[in-house]
Amino acid sequence: MNPTVTSKEEIIAACQKIAKERGLEAISIRSVASECGMAVGSVYNYFSSKSELLCAAIENIWKDIFHMSASQCAFSDFVECLNWLFDNVQRGSQMYPEFFSRHAMVFASEDQKAGHQMMEKYFRHLEENLLNVLRRDPNVREDAFDEVLTPELFISYVLELFVSSVFHFQKDYRGILEIVRRCLYAPAH
Repeated sequence: MNPTVTSKEEIIAACQKIAKERGLEAISIRSVASECGMAVGSVYNYFSSKSELLCAAIENIWKDIFHMSASQCAFSDFVECLNWLFDNVQRGSQMYPEFFSRHAMVFASEDQKAGHQMMEKYFRHLEENLLNVLRRDPNVREDAFDEVLTPELFISYVLELFVSSVFHFQKDYRGILEIVRRCLYAPAH
């Protein structure tokens, strides 16, 4: 049995291990307690419910897949950054099988709202990072944006395409990258 766990972070790490090995649906208070070598009741000292535990675990998995380190936040080419995100989806799909198809379904119906709020929070963070990368990209055409198509609206559209491709398991995302490239850059780019 593993040594006793004494932090939320270690419990979440145990959840991630379970998700990698057996899928999200295998995460339960009991399975996490067993993985951590602690009593079931001890998990409740850190998380008041399975829903809270799942939210924390799923948020951490999203971060594991999409977290931009300081060097990655320094992208100066928006398409390169978007390509990196798509590559991470592929990597994340291998690390966490069925994560993208199952994570919304693991919450009990009454906990769907908490899961949805957590996802919205994470995607707002991703949206802010993408907007910062877009603003730093020196190759964006001067006339790419105006009062109708603002950088913020463009990012919103790109994120919609991104999320749709992720949840519909599109493996070839070159079309999305080409749309973005044509919108942002002069033809020679």
